[in-house]
Amino acid sequence: MWGRKVADYPRRTLADVRGVLAPRLWGGHLLMVVLATAAALLGLWQLDAWQTRRADEAHDLTRADPVALKSVMGPDDPFPGRSVGQPVTLAGDWVPTGTVFVSGREHDGHDGYWMVTPLAIGGPAGPAIPVVLGWVADPDQAPDAPEGSAELVGWLQPPEGTGAVDDNPNDDVLPQLRIADVVQHVDQDLYGAFAIAQHGVDGLPAADLTQLPDAGRFTAIRNLLYAIEWWVFGAFAVLIWWRWVGEQVAGPPEEPTRDDEDHPDTVRT
Repeated sequence: MWGRKVADYPRRTLADVRGVLAPRLWGGHLLMVVLATAAALLGLWQLDAWQTRRADEAHDLTRADPVALKSVMGPDDPFPGRSVGQPVTLAGDWVPTGTVFVSGREHDGHDGYWMVTPLAIGGPAGPAIPVVLGWVADPDQAPDAPEGSAELVGWLQPPEGTGAVDDNPNDDVLPQLRIADVVQHVDQDLYGAFAIAQHGVDGLPAADLTQLPDAGRFTAIRNLLYAIEWWVFGAFAVLIWWRWVGEQVAGPPEEPTRDDEDHPDTVRT
């Protein structure tokens, strides 16, 4: 009979394991481990290079030379998406009565507020852009709002839209820096953007950028493809090793018996 007894299976499985661990196969195992590990590490290296280059591109605009605000957008223009984080030069007069505080901001691990005062571009009656002066721990301990004319450099940011609800519209504390909320505190038009002063105004700690420019879709795409290529190579090496081990353990194919030659179509039981 060609059927196998159930008791044969444990012994056969144990023999297979011993065959895989045979000293003559150690060189193949070691080669597979080296190739698979190298492919995995090289793939991770290329993935890290892809992420790093995209992050660097996102920061590049913030490091660019400042340009005049009017060359980027006008007071009635929608925010240009390509200009997130663009440094712009601002010149005008402060509107201290429009000062507000934006809650939920951190600095050095401490919760606090942004102090924001609009700057009327070109003169007291001109359209204003909200400027984040810096960070304060408590609005009640904040310095007086700046007055008079000023020139500064700030990073251009689109209006926030977190969906947070202002529980008390009558005070000067806002849950987000939304132009529609700030405009209720001033008597003049506002730009559809705000700026974060590169250096804190009046000695305030500078605020952190909340929105950075997006990296291009195909930025460093070659590094990402290289990472995938290395991982595919590693998987291919494991597959080749697996088939090689199977062939080594199975041994050479059995020669057909005489009964098989005489009765090639006989169904084994």
